[in-house]
Amino acid sequence: MPMNDRAEAFESIERAPFAVMLALKIESAEHGVAVARMPFRPAILNDGGHRAPVHGGAIAALADFTACAAVWSLEQTTRSATVAMSINFTGPAVQSDLVAKASVTRAGRRLASIAVEIRDRAGARVADALVTYAVS
Repeated sequence: MPMNDRAEAFESIERAPFAVMLALKIESAEHGVAVARMPFRPAILNDGGHRAPVHGGAIAALADFTACAAVWSLEQTTRSATVAMSINFTGPAVQSDLVAKASVTRAGRRLASIAVEIRDRAGARVADALVTYAVS
């Protein structure tokens, strides 16, 4: 897929209604590595007021979103779909934007494995994920 089509793919990933709802943005994506951000907003919190931690589902969505961008940064990708994801939450995210970095660790003809780490604005690790994508 030519580079202008890559840009279109990244725009498509960002304009998906769920990504828009979470305000997810790709900051960079090339050669199997992507960085994306989820800005802090009260709408992504668990119950408990403004000091409640960010909901795990929102964090998992950021991991999947960033993994998708990493897969689409590979020249050979023409289609993709999430197959599996495991996530370990390592610390709370409180009143902070979250930044995810996804790295494709293996890209085969049909499957790609992507490691994702998510950190808060202070650089503290919030979660790690392993995402598997079907690719073609």
